[in-house]
Amino acid sequence: GRLSRMQLVLVSGLSGSGKSIVLTVLEDAGFYCVDNLPATLLQDVVRFLSDAGHTRVAVSVDARSAALPALPEALAQLKRSGVDCRLLFLEATRQSLLRRFSETRRRHPLTALGLTIEEAIDQERELLAQVSESGHRIDTSDLLPKALRSWVREFLALDTAAVLLQFESFGFKDGIPLDADWVIDARMLPNPRSEEHTSELQL
Repeated sequence: GRLSRMQLVLVSGLSGSGKSIVLTVLEDAGFYCVDNLPATLLQDVVRFLSDAGHTRVAVSVDARSAALPALPEALAQLKRSGVDCRLLFLEATRQSLLRRFSETRRRHPLTALGLTIEEAIDQERELLAQVSESGHRIDTSDLLPKALRSWVREFLALDTAAVLLQFESFGFKDGIPLDADWVIDARMLPNPRSEEHTSELQL
């Protein structure tokens, strides 16, 4: 059926370990991405997206999700249905995570339960212990975002050769397009609309 044509990448791991970076890489590669999906909804969402015609799907599941212990079995059932499933589990040392939360000034999601940042990191690691055993683990402690992006592209054999080019003609009086990577000033070229066509006379 359609499920046998689907490629599913499940992204899980510790908060601050780089899950959002991985999802961005997958989205840029053409995957339909679902962030922070409750684990109990995984199979239903995959079937819904398969029926809708999506063949490349990425789902992020973290420690706040319900029924985490059921996640490995849900993945096993999807594999038996013919889905090409990959589970990427991102982790990092406590020191690296503390530094990242300090630099970004983001709150750890489990501190909402009244935990200190250190307690939240340790509890999250315990909650995700069983999930981590089911996937391909990668320690991002010493990885820069660029290196993590490259690793994901290589590990999943994503097509990095495809380049999308979009050309846009504009007038400088309205300003340069804000999303332009390259701007070519063509004002020195003759404007064919304002010049007389004399090629026939010269023949």
